[in-house]
Amino acid sequence: MVRLGLAVALALGAAACHSEPAPTVQGPPNPTTAPTAVLAGCVVDQGSGPHLASPGDYTIAQPGILVAASVTSRPPFESLQGGHPVGFDIDLIAEVSRRLGLRPEIQTATPSSILNDVAQGRADIAISALSIRSDRRSVVDFTDPYYGANLALTVGVGEARGFSGLQALSGKVVGVPAGSFAESCARATLRTQPNLFSIRTFSDISPAFTDLSVGRLGAVMADVQTSDRLVQAVPGLQMVQIYKTGDAYAIAVAKSNPKLREVINRVLGDMRRDGTYALLFQKWFQVQPPSG
Repeated sequence: MVRLGLAVALALGAAACHSEPAPTVQGPPNPTTAPTAVLAGCVVDQGSGPHLASPGDYTIAQPGILVAASVTSRPPFESLQGGHPVGFDIDLIAEVSRRLGLRPEIQTATPSSILNDVAQGRADIAISALSIRSDRRSVVDFTDPYYGANLALTVGVGEARGFSGLQALSGKVVGVPAGSFAESCARATLRTQPNLFSIRTFSDISPAFTDLSVGRLGAVMADVQTSDRLVQAVPGLQMVQIYKTGDAYAIAVAKSNPKLREVINRVLGDMRRDGTYALLFQKWFQVQPPSG
């Protein structure tokens, strides 16, 4: 269970404790200058949006509590610090809950169970860096996106000089977050170029950047903001490619609870307009959120 009001969350600031390495730079990271590209098989099919809600009110499993399922091993979105959930998603849903007059309760889930937990009423919502995908829409509905998730490819600075693209990874191991779109993208690449590289999945992607820095990996593929932060934290790394994916993260809500989706959308919009979203984003990623 987590009790996180906005005042407490923001007072912690960018120095909040979580499981990533401490940054080696004092200021916020500069925007990446890596070139952009599109990989075949690595553009998200988000499917069609949910139907409009019928008249009525939203329901929650427990009076006064918003139960949020989360896979708490995806920093900086969610992780455990001293047994307590912390992260961008955790702060975001805490503020959403506060504005709805509810108390947030984080319920630990697994990648295989998280959507069914919502669909079957064991949790009211799920927030866990969840990509909006057409196959997932058969199980749950999604709110408006709160995070755009293009992918970055990171290599060692030595390999970055004259980097020639994916062919430079021949025979190497690429680290990806387990169950993420980065993993799906890497596997889609291997379907078109078999045996080009091998894949190692990480439940927490932070150690992958350390492994890359000491040569245990040839590259890491993860979302841009996480990669940008960890490249600043771990010496000797450089992002060499940004892949435009159309991926975006959203909050999952049961199909039977459309009014809850609507009120969360309203709150998310309010948070963007009043600057709260930008403050939370800067706290966890140390850059301003992308415009638009």
